Amino acid sequence: MFENKLLDNLTIGILVLDAAFKVKYLNKRMKNILKIEKIDFSKLEVLLKNLNFTFNGKFRVKSSKIQIDKKIFFQLEFHENPETSTNKFVAMLDTIQDFIFYLDSEGKIEYFNKAYENHLGKAYLEIIGEKESKFYPDDMAIKCDQNNEIALKLGNFYEEEYFYGKWYQTFKSRVNLGNNEYGIFGMVKDITDSKKKVIDLSEKVYKDALTGIYNRNFYEEKITDIFKNKKEQIYSMLLIDIDKFKNINDFNGHDVGDWVLKRLCNILKRNVRQSNDFIIRLGGDEILIIIEGEKDNLEKILNRIEKDILLENSSNDLKFTISIGIGERKKCETLDSLYKRVDVELYKNKNRGK
Repeated sequence: MFENKLLDNLTIGILVLDAAFKVKYLNKRMKNILKIEKIDFSKLEVLLKNLNFTFNGKFRVKSSKIQIDKKIFFQLEFHENPETSTNKFVAMLDTIQDFIFYLDSEGKIEYFNKAYENHLGKAYLEIIGEKESKFYPDDMAIKCDQNNEIALKLGNFYEEEYFYGKWYQTFKSRVNLGNNEYGIFGMVKDITDSKKKVIDLSEKVYKDALTGIYNRNFYEEKITDIFKNKKEQIYSMLLIDIDKFKNINDFNGHDVGDWVLKRLCNILKRNVRQSNDFIIRLGGDEILIIIEGEKDNLEKILNRIEKDILLENSSNDLKFTISIGIGERKKCETLDSLYKRVDVELYKNKNRGK
């Protein structure tokens, strides 16, 4: 009885036939379908050769062959075709571009809109009744299952997720069906375009237009925050400027000066390789390299840079040299204090070269 009540609450029609194609069971939804649709069950024998088929253009039918006590039965699920559905709510959901779906407590898909079907790139009957995680690569599948667990346990799950070049905004909510039964309502929005706009805006705010490295805004906001939040962390700083850069601009033109500056920055980018190391143009030809680590590590990077500059100069008529100041952060030292020490060293090294 309890099982029959559960089946009667489904929005799909359940039909069970025996081996002679005689009706053995109908749920409430299937009975309602039969009040409108005339079905010759004997003709279903031909259709049952396919596991999935369309019936009368109005229903997508998913069939399975089952054996109980050595007897063969056919179970058919009649899903109303969304294109011909008289359910206004279902028709409305199919106009929405977000992925909307409903899962049972095991993560099996019981409903999905047209956008979700197009996203998966599968036929309706290939999707319905399958686990959501089946349609994704392993890392995404694991995340789907974890999301469902969180939604069932806490009531809701919300997160922006990045997979394979796409950004998604995922929302899942537990639905209480009564009798201690639960399902999951899901909505996923592809936010790749809007996310790219935010990233592009961030690039403009924090990147130097000429060289492509970070700019003073990044230094004053992001690096300052890093130093405040990681007071015990060791950082090392290398301050660079191009020797006689004003003369290069005055005698060769600013376009040539820009070209030299870009050459230097390309060299720096080739030799500063860690994701948590930063190259920053403070203005003019003044460039900072900040790494998370000791001064010895930064000196190794400087050695590579100087060798690369020599190689670059050997193949160009317009040669350039650099002056540097280098230092390691003292315990809990502020960003401003470290910069001033390194700037003083740069000034001393430049004067020695005169």
